[in-house]
Amino acid sequence: MAFAGSETTAISLSAIFYYLLRQPLTLTRLLAELDSAEQRGLFADVTPGVVSWAEAQQLPYLDAVVKEAFRVHPAAGLPLERVVPPAGATIAGHFVPGGTIVGCSAWVLHQNRDIFGSDAASFRPERWLARDSESEKGEAERIAGMNAAMFHFGSGSRTCIGKNISLLEIYKVVP
Repeated sequence: MAFAGSETTAISLSAIFYYLLRQPLTLTRLLAELDSAEQRGLFADVTPGVVSWAEAQQLPYLDAVVKEAFRVHPAAGLPLERVVPPAGATIAGHFVPGGTIVGCSAWVLHQNRDIFGSDAASFRPERWLARDSESEKGEAERIAGMNAAMFHFGSGSRTCIGKNISLLEIYKVVP
């Protein structure tokens, strides 16, 4: 994509902090997770106040906040376009003639209530966490379905080549 680079990471960081500041209870819960992890000795004392990538990956609420911000406010709003093969294709039960350009917008897909719940328009990081009334298998299937529908970095052959550096920056800056 032509707009790739640091700007998309900055947009994602802005969205994360925007939603944290708009929802004080979410911010409080994230800070509590960070404080608890520090008290348990999860963070190495190499550089005080700096959380490593490996340490950040052990913080489920931080991960939920980041994923939810990606979902509600994807940095790139353009559709992931493809050209239908010459023979045509059936997509979602509809025949689409060859040569037709089709695409999917992360902004639209990330609001799908069948995937993300009836409150899909709301910023709610808890949707990414285990539910008390849910089996391990049910939780795994639900979260896998949500992860599969996340297009904030594109998908397949069009996945953003800067995805890993962007994630590293985000998981280093937010905590």
